Amino acid sequence: MNKTQDLTYNVHPDIIQSFVDIQERYTSLYTNQTDYPTVKAWLKQIRTEGFNNNMMNEILQYIYKLLQKNQKEEATLLLLVSAATEDDKANYILARELFKGELFELNEAAAFGIFTTLSNKGDAQALCDIALFYKNGIVVEQNKKHACKLYKEAMEAGIERAEKPYLLLSQKRFGL
Repeated sequence: MNKTQDLTYNVHPDIIQSFVDIQERYTSLYTNQTDYPTVKAWLKQIRTEGFNNNMMNEILQYIYKLLQKNQKEEATLLLLVSAATEDDKANYILARELFKGELFELNEAAAFGIFTTLSNKGDAQALCDIALFYKNGIVVEQNKKHACKLYKEAMEAGIERAEKPYLLLSQKRFGL
């Protein structure tokens, strides 16, 4: 997520196949039977002209607005199209949704895999999420010492939500 705002992503002629593949990989809790003009337009944009970070950010904001209006089917489809581009921010949101199990069938292993990929790219938010997996033994063996280390790294990278769990784990670890 360190990309500049004006970075343009090249045309993705295979986006429709990527979209079909990602739909098969992650099971939506919604029927996905409707042809939404927004989904068609986003696919066409990606397939024929490419996109930039501003466009992706607008789509992601629109997805959140749809969720607030309880329009989950359209939001899910737009999220899958966005994640099929392999955009880091879209994939982060997809991982969070896979972990929550509200838009897609709960898939903690897939969420962990996406978070790991993103954290390896330097995404401190994803690192904070991985710490949660280790803290609670989700998908991986519980390791509070490692979770504490990861929370500390995320906190030092400016992730505010890492501070409280880091302090709690470090106090227990050091008997403070």
